[in-house]
Amino acid sequence: MSKLEQFIQQAVSDVPISGTSLIVSLYGDALAHRGGEIWLGSLAVLLEGLGFGERFVRTSLFRLNKEGWLEVERVGRRSYYRLTDFGQRQTRRAEGKIYRAGQPSWDGAWLLLLSEGLEKNTLQQVKKQLEWLGFGALTSSLLASPSQQLADVQSLLHEAGVAEQVICFEARSPLPLSQAALKSRVETCWQLTDKNARYAEFIQSFRPLLPLLKDADAQALTPRSCFLIQLLLIHFYRRVVLKDPMLPDVLLPPHWLGQQARQLCINIYQRVAPGALAFVSEVAETSVGELPQPGAAWYQRFGGVLTSP
Repeated sequence: MSKLEQFIQQAVSDVPISGTSLIVSLYGDALAHRGGEIWLGSLAVLLEGLGFGERFVRTSLFRLNKEGWLEVERVGRRSYYRLTDFGQRQTRRAEGKIYRAGQPSWDGAWLLLLSEGLEKNTLQQVKKQLEWLGFGALTSSLLASPSQQLADVQSLLHEAGVAEQVICFEARSPLPLSQAALKSRVETCWQLTDKNARYAEFIQSFRPLLPLLKDADAQALTPRSCFLIQLLLIHFYRRVVLKDPMLPDVLLPPHWLGQQARQLCINIYQRVAPGALAFVSEVAETSVGELPQPGAAWYQRFGGVLTSP
């Protein structure tokens, strides 16, 4: 067993992996930009290298279908699973965080949402979605974000059916004397210490992989191993970065590890992406044959680090 194979097995065994979450990672990283559809048998082949059998795959797909992420089409005895409209929207929103090249720029403006008129259960659901976008709760009914586009927020509120019940404001904090209090409030509201610790865990787990990739020969760094490494990389990075509010640098605490984790992810992704792309092309089948090649947007991930063939 090569050192890369040992790394893959260790990564799978160290932390319990949810089948639904792993398959969402796979769709978002490898399939969304290539039509978003795959045959069940192909998906089982892609995941068997991580030790997951067809029963694991079927159970996970069944759950994702019930949750509205995937729809299934049966052609003869074969089942093909594709992203639903909901799954595509969620995937696009996640891409904005996962594959960005750096922290967002900031002009000092804040977007504030006042949600006092919402019923309790609705409020909890909407807050959860907004916090996933990067909002923090200044009070129980006042959410804030320094880096969200109003159009994106309005789209989410319309989808949730609460656009007419949530009041939107734009505001600034111009007083220099209040900056220390603001940063302290940001630290608490966005739980940045906990998120920084998660970035530290990701770095500790994947930093040893870089020298292994540099030293690996072609026999060890096969398209299959590239795919497995890329899937695990994005799956574990996704679990951390989607909880990152993507605050501008000026609001972050000292020694914030988000950019270091992102650069580590970029460096590994660049090395394995060509092989991973080739392996998915070789294995995956759709209801009309081969997967289409990824479009131009795929090559713009992480600021355009990937090279077109």
